[in-house]
Amino acid sequence: MSSLLRSPRGKIGAIAVGGLLVFLAVWFLLVSPQRAKATEVGAQAESMRAQVVARRAALATPSADVNVRPSDLYRLTKALPDDTNMSSVLLDVNRISAKNKLTFVSITPGAPVVGTGYLQQPLDVIVQGRFGKISSFLADLRTLVSVRDKRLDARGRLYSVSSVNITGPDSPAKYPIVKAAVKLNAYAFSAPAPTTPAPDSSTSTDTSSDGTVAAGATP
Repeated sequence: MSSLLRSPRGKIGAIAVGGLLVFLAVWFLLVSPQRAKATEVGAQAESMRAQVVARRAALATPSADVNVRPSDLYRLTKALPDDTNMSSVLLDVNRISAKNKLTFVSITPGAPVVGTGYLQQPLDVIVQGRFGKISSFLADLRTLVSVRDKRLDARGRLYSVSSVNITGPDSPAKYPIVKAAVKLNAYAFSAPAPTTPAPDSSTSTDTSSDGTVAAGATP
């Protein structure tokens, strides 16, 4: 055996076997665990991707699980009254501003937007006060209508906030008082416009100047 190892062919064979053993050791100790870890990470990434896709789909088609009963008609009417009623909107904004110790500066209505079954009334509202109070003011407006335990909870009209622009206050107020220009939307119920059926051309009459009645028509 020792003579075989001393020969050139034996030395080459021993080196080859040693290299193979080193390769196998590296594979089992380093490469194989890393491949398993990479497979696990890939599975986690695919799971996260599926969750993101599902979340995007849910956001694209939002819905609320609400059980509406005939007794909820009052709440529905409160959330979506039959008209815009700007005096009611003014009272809501003024009341919630006072509740949050804000100065109600102004409110300017825009051109209403008619949707399918609803009317959206844009409003430019300006209030002044501490930032935290402005945040509470916006939260109070947005939660006048909500869903609690699958039931509609309406403590006022439905409002949404499109944007808020915070700037320095009007004089003589100073920091930490800030001014908020809020683009607000108030909603009201709007019945869909009735559709007018197209006239039936088969029963139409066409009378010429000489009094002749068109064929197929009753004279």
